Amino acid sequence: MDRLVHDLREPMRSIHVFTELLEEVAKDKLGAESKEFFSEIYEGAARMRTLMDGLSQYSLALHETRAASVPAAASLQSAFRIVSANLDEQIRSSEATVTASDLPRVAVGLERSMQLLENLIANSLRFRAESAPVIQLSAREEEGGMWAVSVKDNGIGIAPENCEAIFQPFMKIEGKKFPGAGLGLSICKRIVEAHGGSIVMQSTLGQGSVCTFTLPEA
Repeated sequence: MDRLVHDLREPMRSIHVFTELLEEVAKDKLGAESKEFFSEIYEGAARMRTLMDGLSQYSLALHETRAASVPAAASLQSAFRIVSANLDEQIRSSEATVTASDLPRVAVGLERSMQLLENLIANSLRFRAESAPVIQLSAREEEGGMWAVSVKDNGIGIAPENCEAIFQPFMKIEGKKFPGAGLGLSICKRIVEAHGGSIVMQSTLGQGSVCTFTLPEA
């Protein structure tokens, strides 16, 4: 899959570059309808880039079992701070409040911990309701040396019967209404299960969602 994504990126770059050149050459001759056509090309190319980025991340997640066999540990609180900085523009633009305290140290590397939290927080920012997003991360210690970490939001929520299906690759309950490749939760599931944990979603339409995953303590 990595090779496929690599081979697709070059023609996509060419499409974007030559579309820009064509628009520049013909800009004095373009009417409103022609400009709309160019806009559709750019949007289509952007969706393809998003899909390819998602496929690249999913390909890494498919090999997560092998990576999980290598001893690693990271602080989820540190991962949260880095992810919050990475998502700062999205957080500010949506006037979101994103908080976490006393997140544990788990037996997962920093890179994977960041990927896990970033996908979940970005989902909550994306599927927001009309009010400003409020996203809360919390953790509790479980039996058997596991930690349960919850990401709670006040977003649009989903129907309870779809809470399991959304972890399937390319599953987009809202269709084209929201951007994304439909791979974020699938990647989270791969990472968590490769490290001996589990992940579940609890949600009610119009009332937000709570995604809870478990990971072994470091």
